[in-house]
Amino acid sequence: MKTIIFDMDGVLLDSEPTHAQAWINTYQEQGITITGDYYFSNLSGKHGLDSTKLVLEANNQQYTQAKAAALVLRKDQLAANLLKNTATPVKDVVEKVKELSKTHKLGLGSTSSMIVVHTILTKFDLDDQFNVTISGEGVSQGKPHPEVYEKIARLLEEDPSNCVVIEDSKSGIMAAKSAGMKCIAIFNRRNKKEDLVNADKVITSFEELTAEVIEQL
Repeated sequence: MKTIIFDMDGVLLDSEPTHAQAWINTYQEQGITITGDYYFSNLSGKHGLDSTKLVLEANNQQYTQAKAAALVLRKDQLAANLLKNTATPVKDVVEKVKELSKTHKLGLGSTSSMIVVHTILTKFDLDDQFNVTISGEGVSQGKPHPEVYEKIARLLEEDPSNCVVIEDSKSGIMAAKSAGMKCIAIFNRRNKKEDLVNADKVITSFEELTAEVIEQL
């Protein structure tokens, strides 16, 4: 029986516009202007500490780990408040997670902070569905580094070759494959088909994610 590991942003919900707005507001408080286009082209999917380094250096501001951590914390507070009111799950994903949790071990690996992850899982009534949950604070390397997925496999005492990751981004797919895992990509309105070419399978809806499809990988 395969172990299934879900990414969160872009898989459980389309949260990227909210993260973009939270970062825009955070940097605006610091006198730095970024646009939505800049966020999606340069920052989306990156670990918060990595993206802050990029933005601060691009705006000729000194980067320190303490400053970056403070910016990430502020962004997470803003994002959690926004998501608490606006987050809606991807169609059929909540029912699919609950269905698969009855027969498979499930993990959740996200570069978002635990406050954001907890907000989403609580809002979607998925708090008790994942055997292991890793957030951005739980890893030192963001995707495409495989650390988050390797760590989940260790905690679940599972061989990576028996794990299937559900992802939506090029960097996430690279992380899964680098960890020695199979990967199913969900094609949505924010990614491009060419970003998903390294996935073992591409689906367009969670209706297609059946136990049979997972076990055949």
